[in-house]
Amino acid sequence: MQDSTGSRLSRSDQFALELASQPDAARRVRVALEERFASRFPADFIEDLGAVLTELVNNSVLHGPGTPIRVRLAVQPDGVVRGEVEDDGNGRVAIREIAEEFGEGGFGLRLVDALVDRWGVYEASTHVWFEFSG
Repeated sequence: MQDSTGSRLSRSDQFALELASQPDAARRVRVALEERFASRFPADFIEDLGAVLTELVNNSVLHGPGTPIRVRLAVQPDGVVRGEVEDDGNGRVAIREIAEEFGEGGFGLRLVDALVDRWGVYEASTHVWFEFSG
C-alpha cells in the first residue's frame, strides 16, 4: 500500500487479513488488530477502530456473497489509518443496502460514519474504504 503522497509504506505500517465469511470473522479481525497495533496506539483508539472493522466485516458476512473478506489497514505518516474491507459482492445490492441502512433500520453504518473521518464505497462494488484518526 502507499500513503496519500504515493510513497510506499513499510511493512510495520501495514496490516492485511483474509477472513472466511463466517460469524466469528468480526471477532477474528478485532483480535488480529489488537495483536498487531496494541503497542502502537492507545486502547480507546484500538477499540474505536475495532468497532469500525466489526461493523464492516459483519456487513460482509450478513449481506455479502459468502466469499473471503479482505481487510487491509495502512498507517499513514501522519498517524491516520486508511482501511479497506472487501468481499466481492454485488455493488448494486450494496448501494441499496447502504441507502436502507441510513434510512430506516440498523445503526451500523451510522456508527462507522460517526467514528471515521471519511469513508465510501468504490463504484459498482462492495469494496469499502475509510480513513480513521481516532
